[in-house]
Amino acid sequence: MCPTRSLPARTARLAETRLRLVRHAFEAAAVSALLIVLCSPPRALAAEPWPEVPLPPKADVQWVAQSMRVNGVPTRVMQFRSSASRSEIVEYYRSYWTGGYPRAASVHLLADATVVGQEHGPYLLTVKVEDAGQDESRGLISVARVIGSRVDRDPGQLPLMNGAHVLQVVESDDPGKHSREVVVTTPQPPSSVREFYEASFGSAGWQQLQGTDTADVPHNGTVPAGAFVAFARQGDEMQLSIVATPKGGASVVVANLVTKDTGSAAE
Repeated sequence: MCPTRSLPARTARLAETRLRLVRHAFEAAAVSALLIVLCSPPRALAAEPWPEVPLPPKADVQWVAQSMRVNGVPTRVMQFRSSASRSEIVEYYRSYWTGGYPRAASVHLLADATVVGQEHGPYLLTVKVEDAGQDESRGLISVARVIGSRVDRDPGQLPLMNGAHVLQVVESDDPGKHSREVVVTTPQPPSSVREFYEASFGSAGWQQLQGTDTADVPHNGTVPAGAFVAFARQGDEMQLSIVATPKGGASVVVANLVTKDTGSAAE
């Protein structure tokens, strides 16, 4: 059942993880939507290898995922932190992706970040960069094969409540496991959402491993109302992070299905 780690420490960590997941999911959804807007109409293209993306100057760069799908679109993502400023990073990619291309690179503001984008055959290259303090910057580098890909927001094994909408589906592969993360908005409050999923997964033969409400976490009012629930069945694990929307009354659900002992690729 549950690990022996103390409840306050475990629930605080789960709440922090939940907020990080939701924030990352909405950022990815916003960037993904922008990619589709920037993309030209579908056209027939011969198979083309993944393009190389120049790394940002003065930066530490790490892979987030080399094999993932965002709403059905094959995507590769890296993250970086640079001692160069946000404006320097923007200008670097704007200049690099303007020379040698039919049209100039696009530059768009997205909340507190700037997104630079360019088409490269069937691929869309983007850099999303934001300020990181002390004239430094951080961001995401993305390559998405948007042309020839079919948009897919199938919730899979996640049942949906009345009025729910799927915002994003992200599939990724790591050694020995496959993850499928579904982000959903639903008009019901977190308490009702938790009850619905506990009943739904329980009747479908899933064993509940964890169930924690944000009210159990010492957070000084910094964590919105919500819950974390985990289930397991036949080697699969489903983790549900449920968070109240800023105005209350509705919820955001981040459901992550992990299938272990698989070497299959997402592409």
